[in-house]
Amino acid sequence: MWTSKRTLVTALLASIAALSMALAVGVLAASGKDHPGKPDQPSKPNHPSKPNHPSTGRHHGRPLIKESLAPSQTTDPKFHNVSPGGAPWVLSKGEVRLKSDGKLSLRVKGLVIPNPPGDGTPGPVKTISASLYCGEDTETAAADTTQQVPISRAGDARIHDTSFNVPPTCLAPVILIHPNGEPTLYIAVDGWRS
Repeated sequence: MWTSKRTLVTALLASIAALSMALAVGVLAASGKDHPGKPDQPSKPNHPSKPNHPSTGRHHGRPLIKESLAPSQTTDPKFHNVSPGGAPWVLSKGEVRLKSDGKLSLRVKGLVIPNPPGDGTPGPVKTISASLYCGEDTETAAADTTQQVPISRAGDARIHDTSFNVPPTCLAPVILIHPNGEPTLYIAVDGWRS
């Protein structure tokens, strides 16, 4: 089959034009809002009473701790001279979040003692509180401790503290969950257990 030079040149020019168009579309798409090299722009202007602050984010503190919780066992170590509770605890689900603006949120579901004295309940534990410890284990003073909140007989509880004292530096942070406001014992700790 014979093809004229004019047809070949036209096909070549059409191919170059299509390639140029594809490259132009790719460049425009890459320079869009979500391009990794381009910093995010605020979608709305700053509110005069609540400025965007780079260290705290937009109107909210930045997350400092966002961890799962693990139930304590009698063989667990002491942390900051706080001993594990006197029974093997189980936990269906637990998480803790601490933000730089002093908001601590903690939730436990099914934090119970499976055998006597608990028989699938928190046993003698009626309330829980949470403490933040920083630094070496020789440091026995908590940075702050929440108020006590009730724990249900199913082992469910929520702590929401909006004025938690967040120190400017906290190396090796540990969150301990205390039974009945007892600061020398913990029944859960940030971490995980399989």
